[in-house]
Amino acid sequence: MSDLSCPTCRKPLTQAGYTDRCKQCDGAWVHEDTLVGMLQERTSALVFLPWQPRTQDKERVCAVCAAPMTAVSLADVALDRCAQHGVWFDALELSTLLSDAKLFKSDAVHDDGSDAEPDKKGREGILGALAKLFGG
Repeated sequence: MSDLSCPTCRKPLTQAGYTDRCKQCDGAWVHEDTLVGMLQERTSALVFLPWQPRTQDKERVCAVCAAPMTAVSLADVALDRCAQHGVWFDALELSTLLSDAKLFKSDAVHDDGSDAEPDKKGREGILGALAKLFGG
């Protein structure tokens, strides 16, 4: 059992594979680097996470630090994100995002219609951190 609390119902989260799950609401807490790895495993390619801000319907706090999270979207999935600690998925949102994994391939066509690699400033996750570290 982890020391994390569910951002939705405040119940303790339990580790389940790569995620921490809430038994009450079936939500999932996933570290962002883990999410990138899960998507890359599904696509067998590097992925880019184009976080889009969205209007916040209700404030949720990070399962790790209890700070308010940012309301974001990936594709059509509305999520809550703590840039330092992870992403909260309500029930079924993680499976929806994983089924849309091909949308996040770094060589896919992006919103601007180009098929160029995403701007280096917009890279997320461990690959982005490595690129920054090594001046990429």
